[in-house]
Amino acid sequence: MSLNVLFIGGSGEISAACVQEAIACGHQVTVFNRGMRSDGLTGVNHVAGDLRQPNAYAALGSEHFDVVCQFLGFQVEDVERDIDFFAGRCGHYIFISSASCYEKPWHTGRITETVPLHNPFMAYSRNKAACEQRLHQAHTNGQLPVTIVRPSHTYCERLPSTVIDGTHLLWRLRAGKPVLLHDDGATQWTLTRSEDFARGFVQLFGLPRALGEAYHITDNVAHSWQHIFASIAQLAGTDLQTCSVPSTTLVGYIELLRGPLLGDKANSLLFDNTKIAEATGGWRCEIALNDGLAKAMTHTQQQLDAGYAPPQSLDGQIDQIIAAHTSGATQ
Repeated sequence: MSLNVLFIGGSGEISAACVQEAIACGHQVTVFNRGMRSDGLTGVNHVAGDLRQPNAYAALGSEHFDVVCQFLGFQVEDVERDIDFFAGRCGHYIFISSASCYEKPWHTGRITETVPLHNPFMAYSRNKAACEQRLHQAHTNGQLPVTIVRPSHTYCERLPSTVIDGTHLLWRLRAGKPVLLHDDGATQWTLTRSEDFARGFVQLFGLPRALGEAYHITDNVAHSWQHIFASIAQLAGTDLQTCSVPSTTLVGYIELLRGPLLGDKANSLLFDNTKIAEATGGWRCEIALNDGLAKAMTHTQQQLDAGYAPPQSLDGQIDQIIAAHTSGATQ
């Protein structure tokens, strides 16, 4: 059945793949954002708008949508605006939250959707959890039919990394420089390709049993960061030199890492995807780690070929941290 679907966002690392999947499934797709990337998509109705402006949705007029997918909601004020505007104008509102909302630290088996939403290290995660709470109220009150979806680390064009971004990581590998690993690289981390996420996500559209529910959509397999970095280095044809530093020490050097590490990547996270699999008739991830990394590396290498260079101050700081912990370096 073809549905009239609105994506708020639609050009990001996760949402672009969801747009493509929705089109492939035959849905009528409208994308609302400030300007899409050139993804070669056909059959997409693009509505330009800026959520920072008053009456941001004015360009949507009075159109009714079967499904609204909110990828750009980060504060309670954002979902309050959506409740006001889309009440009575959509049959199914899907809010993109985050698996980083789950309680941290976490050491008790696989994560299900019943794990408490409590992350004291990341304001981003706390704000997302607050959005979920407000939307649950709206659903219960009959204002808006809501489903919550929580991605974890989902990637497409960006190589996964920790401490520095994936482009900087590949640059250091290509330059023969060592890279930082938190906590000996032993953390078990779940990576999900955006195409796999999108297949599960789109199957929720208009699904009656999904109303009022929350789902995470992730791979069932986790890998150590040491293994992830080794796989990237192997695909790049470079040697891997690492320096392991405890997460708490890294946060002492770079305060901005507190949330990303202590609130996320320093925790071994494995997910139980039974709920989404049962709702969609057996969905599961299909793209193997090396295949996914190879796709991301193609895009990342293009950035290097175009002359990418990392911020000198950050790269110099990484060098200084490694020099101070050379006894932990490995070849």
